[in-house]
Amino acid sequence: MSEQIVALGLLLVASAVTSFLATTVVKRVAECVGAYDHPGERRTHEKSTPRLGGLAIIFGFGFPLLLLAANSRAAELVSKNISYLCAVLAAGALVVGLGVYDDVVGADAPKKFAAQIGAAVILVTFGFRFDLVSIAGGVFHLGFLGMLASIVWIVGVINAMNFIDGIDSLATVVSLTIAVAFAVIAVFRRDAFSLVMMTALAGSLIGFYPWNKPPAKIFMGDTGSLFIGLLLAAISIARPSKSPAALLIGGPMLALAVPVIDTLIVMKQRFDGRHTPLMKRISRMFNADRRHIHHILVERFGSIAKTIASIWLITLVFAVSAVMTAIDGVKRYGYGVGIIGLLAMLLLRYTSARRIRT
Repeated sequence: MSEQIVALGLLLVASAVTSFLATTVVKRVAECVGAYDHPGERRTHEKSTPRLGGLAIIFGFGFPLLLLAANSRAAELVSKNISYLCAVLAAGALVVGLGVYDDVVGADAPKKFAAQIGAAVILVTFGFRFDLVSIAGGVFHLGFLGMLASIVWIVGVINAMNFIDGIDSLATVVSLTIAVAFAVIAVFRRDAFSLVMMTALAGSLIGFYPWNKPPAKIFMGDTGSLFIGLLLAAISIARPSKSPAALLIGGPMLALAVPVIDTLIVMKQRFDGRHTPLMKRISRMFNADRRHIHHILVERFGSIAKTIASIWLITLVFAVSAVMTAIDGVKRYGYGVGIIGLLAMLLLRYTSARRIRT
């Protein structure tokens, strides 16, 4: 047990150091290729800032894992979860390629969704999926509907994490909080695979944070947010015991509540409009605007720091709720904590919604 704790500690530190150092190189590369995020109506930063920081996060996540695999016990862990690992690598490569292309050249919505759906299909094919739903004590096998629900969930989380990356360091601190919650849940579930993945991700985000904190010297860009979204979506429905995964709102899924609920609210608002043609309303759902919770709170507080702190605190409440619902003895209390988080989020959002520019 002590050896495992030491190994995880070393992985956390190695990921943080690797990510921090890699960001120095990635920042220079982004500046050389002209991968900048320029100020605009939807932007809160006042000067052009390089992106592609996600490459440093990914390198900080992956490189220490390769070193860890040199250990015989770690290699045994990999061999037991080889299908999951292959799925994450293949799907991750697809969304990273999309992210780099979007950060450097720019990609339209159809290209983004095509790549995201492709990545989701890979994960579902290799076992990251819902197989059944439990209602009132009854168990119902989902079959094809389970695969479809899994694809929708994965693509939804990918985009939710992408959308919340709207102000300096917000996506970093939210993702870090969720990753820590997933790691704690993995301990209770004895899910070594998810624990290792989330430890590496948490370390990488810690190393990236000094570069990304306000005022940010570099952004993670779509390269980072899409990869993080994919990884969190995959781990949220991973099956550590290879047993069927149930479609339940609880456990890891609750930790993702802030980005997911915010995205659902915004898309519903964009879709509203009875007298607007249906196809235009559907198209409008994917148009960028200033309806997200971070835009609302920046308008309300006039402060990026207060906005980040508020959203992080709500994320923390949902993270605690997620951990509690994964423990049998306190599961019902976990849902109560989740309700508190939901009410706090809605209160913050709708008490200031009238001030938002669309």
